[in-house]
Amino acid sequence: MIDLSSLLSKRSAEPVYLQIVAALRRQISGGSLGIGTRLPSSRALAQDLGVARSTVVTAYDQLVAEGFAEARRGAGIFVCDVAPIRPPEVPSSSVAAVPPPAPGMLLPGVPDPGVFPARPWARCVSRVARMDPLSLSHQEDAFGDPDLRREIAAYAARWRGIACSAEQVLVTSGAREALELAMEFLVGGEDIALEAPGFTPTQRFAQARGWQVRWLQAGARGAEVPRQMARVTLLTPSHQFPLGGTLPVPQRQAFLQAAKDRGGWIIEDNFDSEFRYGGQPVPAMAALDREGRCIYVGTFSKTFSHALRLGYAILPPALVPQFRSQFIHPSAGAAITAQRPLAEFMASGQYDRHIRRARRLYAERYAAAADALAGWPEPLGHFHRHNAGMQIAFHLKGMRDDTEICRRAAEAGYGVRPLSPHDPEKQCRGLLIGFCQSQADALPGQIAGLRRIVEDCVKL
Repeated sequence: MIDLSSLLSKRSAEPVYLQIVAALRRQISGGSLGIGTRLPSSRALAQDLGVARSTVVTAYDQLVAEGFAEARRGAGIFVCDVAPIRPPEVPSSSVAAVPPPAPGMLLPGVPDPGVFPARPWARCVSRVARMDPLSLSHQEDAFGDPDLRREIAAYAARWRGIACSAEQVLVTSGAREALELAMEFLVGGEDIALEAPGFTPTQRFAQARGWQVRWLQAGARGAEVPRQMARVTLLTPSHQFPLGGTLPVPQRQAFLQAAKDRGGWIIEDNFDSEFRYGGQPVPAMAALDREGRCIYVGTFSKTFSHALRLGYAILPPALVPQFRSQFIHPSAGAAITAQRPLAEFMASGQYDRHIRRARRLYAERYAAAADALAGWPEPLGHFHRHNAGMQIAFHLKGMRDDTEICRRAAEAGYGVRPLSPHDPEKQCRGLLIGFCQSQADALPGQIAGLRRIVEDCVKL
């Protein structure tokens, strides 16, 4: 029999029908209402409880929908075979929850979340939600939000010297996706040239597909033009990853000419060129391209926020129809919700102001980090003062085990990363040292602590 006393509570703010559902669900799952028990008619239970019959009908319908009861035509509502449901076991208090590890000091390549313009961004999101809420959930153009693509084209012209139209812009879920899409589309089973050291995700992507990889040895000024040009060449000319050098304009022009002669393509990975602390950002390689051989890839993860997961590719005009034919549904995985607010944010001029502010703050922090590293003894290694980027590559002298040093540093709360995993031949050994998330006055002490760890590891 139903325990009527537990069905309703006058003190509960929950709707009456939900109270009835919850109480009957507990009695059925707990076994007090046996399998096959016929529940009172909706009219009878409504009278017993002093509620409207429609309330009980709604409650019974919910129980049937959840499988706790079944309606038999002409016979009534009956309890189904539901295994008793036990409450989840509470973990023993002796087992303490382990918090996720902190990212660590001096983590490379990551923007400072405190620099993010949260309030202006929230106002843009709110304004779009009021004025055009459908744009937050619906998108017809497979290349991305048209307003955002127009703003990206204008931004690329303003900051990077690239003359392009919104039609050439493809919005992606990040720079990595844009790179992989371009590689997948253009290599076509032929060869690809990648920088060494370089970006490990693209190295793994190419090797996993069995492509022939031609390694371009990168130095302080980027990579040299190879004798034999690959079908696709992926470069980081404005700020080589991970070493930090800038590819001189003559070498850029030579790469573009070699790509034209080969009938190949260059993918320009422009991951953080906005953060150049001496003078203005160097014009993009794509700005020099007169033959339509260069795909430009950019991201908002470094300049704005990792959480947005938005990047883009600017395609040569000749490739637009071919890429269009590959995209049936909106974008290549890029989140729709942030696209129109970001367009609004850029159109208002706030994105440019944010870049200028972030560049000023990061320049101070870069200088503090570089000055501190300049005091390290020469036997430890060296670094090049490129005055750019979001990390500094410190080259360890000799074949030091940079992975072990980073492991020891992590135990002390540091987030520095080893250089060797980025080099397929493991000839580069060093530390990638970040500074963006640290205050300028804290960096000398943090880097002094890291020095002690390195010296202990190499036993100077």
